[in-house]
Amino acid sequence: MIPKDIPPIVRKILTSRGLKDEKEMRSFLFSGISNLLDPFNIPKLKKACETLKESVVKKEKIFIYGDGDVDGISGVFLLLSFLKGQGVTPSFYLTHRLEKNYEIDASLIKELKEKDYSLFITIDCGISSIEALKKAEEEGIKCIVMDHHISDNPENLPISHIYLSPHKYKWNKDLNYLSGTGIVYKFISGMEQVLPNFKEKKVSEMVEIPCLAALADFVPLVGENRILVKEGLKQLPFTSVKGLTSLLSYYKLSSYISKKDILMRVNPKLNSPGRLGKPEVVLELLLATDTLLIDELVAEIDKLDKERYREVTKIMKKVELPENIKTGFILLKDNLKGFGGIIASRFSGKYNRPFIVCYELDNWIRGSIRAPEGCSLQSFKSDIKQYVDELGGHTQAAGFKCSSKEIKKIKNIWNTTKWKIKKRRDYDSLLDIENLTPSLIKDIFEYLEPFGQGNPIPVFLSKDISIKRIRSVSKNNRKCWTKKNSSLFESYILDGVDIPNNTENTDIYYTPYLRESNGMYRIFLEIIGFKD
Repeated sequence: MIPKDIPPIVRKILTSRGLKDEKEMRSFLFSGISNLLDPFNIPKLKKACETLKESVVKKEKIFIYGDGDVDGISGVFLLLSFLKGQGVTPSFYLTHRLEKNYEIDASLIKELKEKDYSLFITIDCGISSIEALKKAEEEGIKCIVMDHHISDNPENLPISHIYLSPHKYKWNKDLNYLSGTGIVYKFISGMEQVLPNFKEKKVSEMVEIPCLAALADFVPLVGENRILVKEGLKQLPFTSVKGLTSLLSYYKLSSYISKKDILMRVNPKLNSPGRLGKPEVVLELLLATDTLLIDELVAEIDKLDKERYREVTKIMKKVELPENIKTGFILLKDNLKGFGGIIASRFSGKYNRPFIVCYELDNWIRGSIRAPEGCSLQSFKSDIKQYVDELGGHTQAAGFKCSSKEIKKIKNIWNTTKWKIKKRRDYDSLLDIENLTPSLIKDIFEYLEPFGQGNPIPVFLSKDISIKRIRSVSKNNRKCWTKKNSSLFESYILDGVDIPNNTENTDIYYTPYLRESNGMYRIFLEIIGFKD
């Protein structure tokens, strides 16, 4: 049931974030599955649906090519599930991080033509594989490219193919940031209108799948992404996907599943096989119905995840050196396998600056680039375009491949780039710690979650605060007590926050949280910073 009134503190936060009228606020807070836009709002989606329908009706051979991460695998799973309901069994392939190339190889297209394939569908990849797409055009193979990555040369894409990409055509703002699986989800929603004779449950009802993908790719949680994640988290405990149910149960996640559970305990497991060259294990798990097979696959995923953890830990200890941290440029002779992106992402988050992590193999350099929120890689990508053979990704994440002889030029460009990190607002609103209550904090989280890029956890300003009894409780954690008049709260000062010399009558930026025990609530604060 949708509440009649929006709590004043929630209204205050939304106003500070640019939502001015009641309609906008209620749409942001209360939109659900019924508020999702008609899929045919996406440019060319109707044409894509008609193209796949024609192939299904004519019983043409279909090949699906997907990225081997959570986003790509999830999208391939949805499309395979839909086509299974239509009595169609296409061939498919998943990329993985041990491959030498990022792009689709044109030789694959030639092979598909020799085997009489008529339709080639890409999921979460393909928009930068211009040579392969040109080859498909020459060979008369139709292509549907579903990819949310940025194409650096959209003008060179063959015009005969269909591109479901927010970077190729102008999309509705609520659809702009869909993940690769989010695009597939909208495509299948359209297909269910074009081919409505279902033999199984509607695939578009499996909203938990685009939820996993959106969280895996850290897309902004605004517009339809917010709906898909919010509703998907509710549905996850009741998923009809048997393999996913078993995986959640294996990691003791059943009744209530939070965004943090997915980010920390589910998606890393689902990504690990692809990083070790075995993404098909995850797809097989999602498709499986046999209990014994599912148990074997879950155990294999857990084993691969532990191997991934050991490898990443070992590499990070080796490369976390002062010089590497200072420049943000890391070049290794060792094969990083599929771990470059993880390492670049962790360092970027820890040190709040862009990182590039690359390695040399057979006279080629392969690298992953990550940037913190508020920092764009687009200018750097444009500057190095002439020196790389392959380049693709997002605004804050990219991958490239270049000849070993070009890496010095790329490093020079990196070292001379002036990175601009857009600072978020210091705080959302003034909230005196004397006014904190469990019900107010509950309102903040219950109304505004899920948080993420585009909808960060609220930060408040409280003035004239005294900080008492500061002590270190771990390497990156300092505990203290925050006091104002008769109000006293346990608090934690975030790593990297400089504590002022005078901790009496200071102003703090903070987020309040609740800790529940035996039906009792305790308020504690996370101090984000001190006002200058």
